[in-house]
Order: sequence, then C-alpha cells, then structure tokens
Amino acid sequence: MTADAQPATPEGRRERDVITKDEMARANVGAQSVLDVVTNLRPAFLNVRGLHNVAAVGGDPEAGKVHASIDGNKLVTLDDLRSVPASTVKEIRYLNPAAAMQRFGGDAREGPVILVVTM
Repeated sequence: MTADAQPATPEGRRERDVITKDEMARANVGAQSVLDVVTNLRPAFLNVRGLHNVAAVGGDPEAGKVHASIDGNKLVTLDDLRSVPASTVKEIRYLNPAAAMQRFGGDAREGPVILVVTM
C-alpha cells in the first residue's frame, strides 16, 4: 500500500479526506464539474483554516489558499476544476497544508491542495 493509499471502507461509509468514484456514483453527480462535486459532497475541502495572511505578508496573494492538482501535475486554481467533468474522475483527495508542502514543495504556497485523479 502506498503512502497515499488508505484501507477500503465498508459500503456506505465515507472517508473524510477522499471522494471516490463510487461515492460520486451514489450521489448521482451526473455532468457536474469536479468543483461542483467538492462543493456539494465535501465543502470543508474549500475552507482554509488557521492564519490566512501569514504567507501573504511576503506579497503572494495566492499564499495559504486552496489549490488543486490534476493527476499530480502542477498546481492550478480551483476555477480550473470547473472544466473537469466528474465523470472522468477516479478519486478526489484533500491534502492538508503539511501534506501539500511535502508533495509539491513551495508550489503549495502553504495552503491545502485538492488532488484530482482521473481515469
């Protein structure tokens, strides 16, 4: 099992930091975008906790904000998730700021990342 993998959960039970393809199917997300799915199924993914302006003091207006990565590629803004159909997604995973920094380094800008894995 990889560091990102988590054990399977019983049917009907959801993982707090993961939205699976099966969960999206049960929620009948249809033609929604990934951003719509996150907004409806895990709105907490979009909330930033803690100090919002610590990194912004350095002049980076994106510091501390939630960003996204599609298939582990470079970080993009949440608006980019509007163009990704949920039907193409295998998994959506929330990475807290520490995990995001470990995976993406300084590109994470001290904020959380929504990691989207497509099929």
